[in-house]
Amino acid sequence: DFQQVPYSNDIVSVVKNFLFFRSIDADIFHVTGHIHYIALLLPSARTVLTIHDLGFLHTRKGLRRYFLKKLLLDWPLRRLKYVTVVSDFTKQEILKHGEVDQKKIRVIENPLGAHLVAREKSAFRSECPVILQIGTMENKNIPNLLLAVNGINCILRIIGPLDDNLEKLIIESNVTVENVSDLDDDAMASEYHNADIVAFCSTYEGFGLPVIESQAMRTAVVTSDISPLREVAGNGAMLVDPADVASIRNGIVTLINDQRLREELIEKGRENARRFDAGGVSSKFAELYREMIETDKKSATE
Repeated sequence: DFQQVPYSNDIVSVVKNFLFFRSIDADIFHVTGHIHYIALLLPSARTVLTIHDLGFLHTRKGLRRYFLKKLLLDWPLRRLKYVTVVSDFTKQEILKHGEVDQKKIRVIENPLGAHLVAREKSAFRSECPVILQIGTMENKNIPNLLLAVNGINCILRIIGPLDDNLEKLIIESNVTVENVSDLDDDAMASEYHNADIVAFCSTYEGFGLPVIESQAMRTAVVTSDISPLREVAGNGAMLVDPADVASIRNGIVTLINDQRLREELIEKGRENARRFDAGGVSSKFAELYREMIETDKKSATE
């Protein structure tokens, strides 16, 4: 069963979630998304928390950061026996910022969605490639991407809502930009299929799902040479320095001009994406659930 908290994630809503959330009955409770604090209301021995990233520690300051750290990291980790993370990078961040026994934390990566079925792609449009950018939050590094593709004959297709600052940068960039948002899974699969290159040059990620989604859809990827993106990408992507506009530009230009390398990276990417098969990921969670149930039964009889 799936249950959603009744309110959002601003401070008032968090308090209201604490007051009004009522869990349905279950054998195992699995908390995911930025509602880690809900684990405080659930039985510790039968609850597992999945943490995707600690981005809130990098974007918040002062008292707000202090309280978010308590709600989303310190208190849940102190109480729970079972925690999973989507990458070793996120695990190391938790060990750095939180006081927790590392034996509690297991790495179970994000899976590929069943909607990502590769089809025969059209010929690569080297004269004017479509470059796909997924996400518009600050860590997605769109200002540097705009600078990097300025002067390259291409279409930059951005998925996600644009704020006033990004809209201004786009107007000033002289880059041909298309923008859409609120796409469902099938529409996203089509975006990957129709793109010539996916640019995912983030400055921070907990995992980097668009990298393996692009690989599974046989689309060339340029991504950041930082953890966890380099580990997630394997050998199937062009790695660049997200802080260096010239590096991003060179990576994109190389993918456009070097057909042999591009096709080699696409093939390696397809092989790499198989590591994240949904069946394999779900079996790891099933094994964890069985362990939790058996341990709980054993404790009840002692």
